[in-house]
Amino acid sequence: MMTTPTSPAPAGGQVRTCVGCRAKARRAALVRVVLVPHAHRAVVDERTDAPGRGAWLHADRACLDLAEHRRAFTRALRSAGPVDLTAVAEWFSTAEPDLARHESSTKKAGWKPMGTR
Repeated sequence: MMTTPTSPAPAGGQVRTCVGCRAKARRAALVRVVLVPHAHRAVVDERTDAPGRGAWLHADRACLDLAEHRRAFTRALRSAGPVDLTAVAEWFSTAEPDLARHESSTKKAGWKPMGTR
């Protein structure tokens, strides 16, 4: 028996689930948050290449607040204790993240890679 997803997966690219609102979105449209080893402190991984588990979040303060309220980062990052989100909250307030910033420059320019055929 196959179950249908609650929301349709976006077309193209890798799909991740926001830990705040639980909606699925393309990886390029989300912000990755990682745990600093041995510190129980979360930071934004802007390059999305830091080692370890990551939690994905929309670049929206409402999703951060919802994830904080649900204690979603503790579960998603598999932390043994509560996670300090001070650095993440500062990033949201100072960086003014916009979704276009998370798109690759080739996608914004309309460039398509050459196929192998």
